[in-house]
Amino acid sequence: MDWETYKTDWPNSAWSNFVSAGKHRWHVQIKGTGRCILLLHGTGASVHSWSSLFDHLSQDFKVVAIDLPGHGFTKLGTKQRSSLTHMSADIVALCNQEGIKPDYIIGHSAGTAVALEMSKTLTLRGVIGLNSALSKFGGIASWAFPMLAKVIALNPLIPGYLASLGSNPHRVKKLLNYTGSRLSEAQLNFYKALFKDKSHVEGALLMMSQWNLDRLLLRLSELSTATLLIAGEKDRTVPPQIASQMAHTLPNGEFRILAGLGHLAHEEDPEQILDIITAFTIKKETLRQSKNEHKNGFK
Repeated sequence: MDWETYKTDWPNSAWSNFVSAGKHRWHVQIKGTGRCILLLHGTGASVHSWSSLFDHLSQDFKVVAIDLPGHGFTKLGTKQRSSLTHMSADIVALCNQEGIKPDYIIGHSAGTAVALEMSKTLTLRGVIGLNSALSKFGGIASWAFPMLAKVIALNPLIPGYLASLGSNPHRVKKLLNYTGSRLSEAQLNFYKALFKDKSHVEGALLMMSQWNLDRLLLRLSELSTATLLIAGEKDRTVPPQIASQMAHTLPNGEFRILAGLGHLAHEEDPEQILDIITAFTIKKETLRQSKNEHKNGFK
């Protein structure tokens, strides 16, 4: 996407920076001070989806939001690093280069898988997953998505064709309504801009075509980071029971369901999500302080 075209109206653009790290040129938004929260959006979205939460969280935290490789305003340097493993490694490398040290990572949908993958190498105080896509694709998607990589390689016109379909505002609205969420016209406009952009559409397709959760799911029971998985009751994209099952698999997992909300719950009701995040972080900080005091008492 062209930054000059959208920067005036894009959410929190005053806090945007562009950084070259690894193979990509990243769009990064940073605001606030204190403990660090890293925000990771899901497939097909961008930093815009954190619009309200970004601003509110920055009052108490240092908040970092990034566009995933090929999404929004982050430019792909290669089309071969959109898998879970590569994407997670590249974000860790970006954080290391820029001195970003997340205490918490909040991921939406596929962003939760990235957060959990990153928890293997980073020392985190907690992970929060919103409507987490933590199950392997079933049915037609199990073979269709891997084929997308070959289709894109053979026919580079495919992303442009899909972007032309995305330029239909009624089609975009119907697609987002299918998630079980209801967004305002202002919120829908950001997705309309994304879905009609060829590079963004290609980035989302590459991510889907290279996605593989097998190794993460096999080692889920080994991940010790405190994790809260939140699911919208009306999510039609990822069934809420997926988050419930995964929370029970994780050694320090918790599950919470949100009544009346869909897959884009953090955009529908950012105030409720903010309250949950605040309560989770306060709980973890209190527990951490208690452990430190107990430890010091034995010195």
